[in-house]
Amino acid sequence: MNSQLIIRNIGRFVLLMLLQVLVFNNVYLGGYINPCLYVLFIAMLPTNMGRIPMMLTAFFTGLCIDITTNMAGFHTFACTAVGYLRGVWLDKIIIRDNEEGIDMPCIYNGSYQQFSLYLMLLLLVFNLIYHTLLAFSLHDIFNILLTALLSTIVTWLLAILYQTLLLRNTKNKNKA
Repeated sequence: MNSQLIIRNIGRFVLLMLLQVLVFNNVYLGGYINPCLYVLFIAMLPTNMGRIPMMLTAFFTGLCIDITTNMAGFHTFACTAVGYLRGVWLDKIIIRDNEEGIDMPCIYNGSYQQFSLYLMLLLLVFNLIYHTLLAFSLHDIFNILLTALLSTIVTWLLAILYQTLLLRNTKNKNKA
């Protein structure tokens, strides 16, 4: 990995962590929606990362959120699961149809529909695991599913907005 890519990923990590801790952890709309935008950091990591570094990065990402929110490892577990599944879905959904190769999954690299599906699946798995652990019971499965689905949709919309606003300059530089 080149140094510019490392710096860009560190910047994305810091920005998404700050947004999560300062803004989105304080948003809980209607009791059902809790956006976790920081999962986008895991989804956008370089495609050439191995499985072990990916899972360690995902673990560290979740641990940082757990430490700042005083949680008992819920984010860490959910992020590690997302880090594991990321490689599988990245190969099956995005990389499979691209001959040129993709350095970083985003809405501007490859197909918008493929990235949307990839991101939606990662967010759904994250939210299902996280909200199940948070409830620590399957007694109220309807509320867990509803909360996970609504949180996934809102987080997905915020992730697309984030990429549209902050990555459009990257798209224009790549065309030049």
